[in-house]
Amino acid sequence: MSLEVQVFDNLKVKEENGQVLFDAETAAIGLGITQVKSHKTYVQWKRVNNYLNNLSAHVRNSDS
Repeated sequence: MSLEVQVFDNLKVKEENGQVLFDAETAAIGLGITQVKSHKTYVQWKRVNNYLNNLSAHVRNSDS
């Protein structure tokens, strides 16, 4: 069991109990699921959750 976070092309990934976990925010930014307002980039969480809807999974920013 490894809890060490590794970074691949700005995507944070770790393995925990045989599952590969990734940082949804950096993945969304890498995929371009963002919107820029006032020179700041925001993840479009509604779109991310729509993509994940078939998996019955929901994600949110850890700051929320």
